Amino acid sequence: MKWSKILGYLGLLPFITSLYLSTETVFLGISPKQAFIAYSAIILSFIAGTIWRKDTQIYHDKQHVISNVFSLLAFVSLMVYHNIALIILAISFMLLFLYEKSLGKHNKLLTEYISMRFWLTLIVVLLHITAYFLWFG
Repeated sequence: MKWSKILGYLGLLPFITSLYLSTETVFLGISPKQAFIAYSAIILSFIAGTIWRKDTQIYHDKQHVISNVFSLLAFVSLMVYHNIALIILAISFMLLFLYEKSLGKHNKLLTEYISMRFWLTLIVVLLHITAYFLWFG
């Protein structure tokens, strides 16, 4: 298994751990709910940053703007109520995946990456839905 795959799936651990601990009010002085949302915002912003890559032949202003929009959505999610943050983040992860998939549709080398991103995105969105119903259901 490639390191990118291993690291991608290991990146789910903070989501799972903070969601599991979210039934506690505070764990080691940290709100697990806030930790879940903060980690989610960081990961969304990180993934958005990956679409900023430069192509030596073409300059992609649109990709840069879209990347920044997702990073700003991640930032906004840190300042709103948890229920709204979960919705913003879950939708953002789905839209970012669809956008990233559209960028790679002409490159068959990205098939393995897009497959991994699909599964990671699906799991992350399901964890956000679980958090929503666990916290507000």
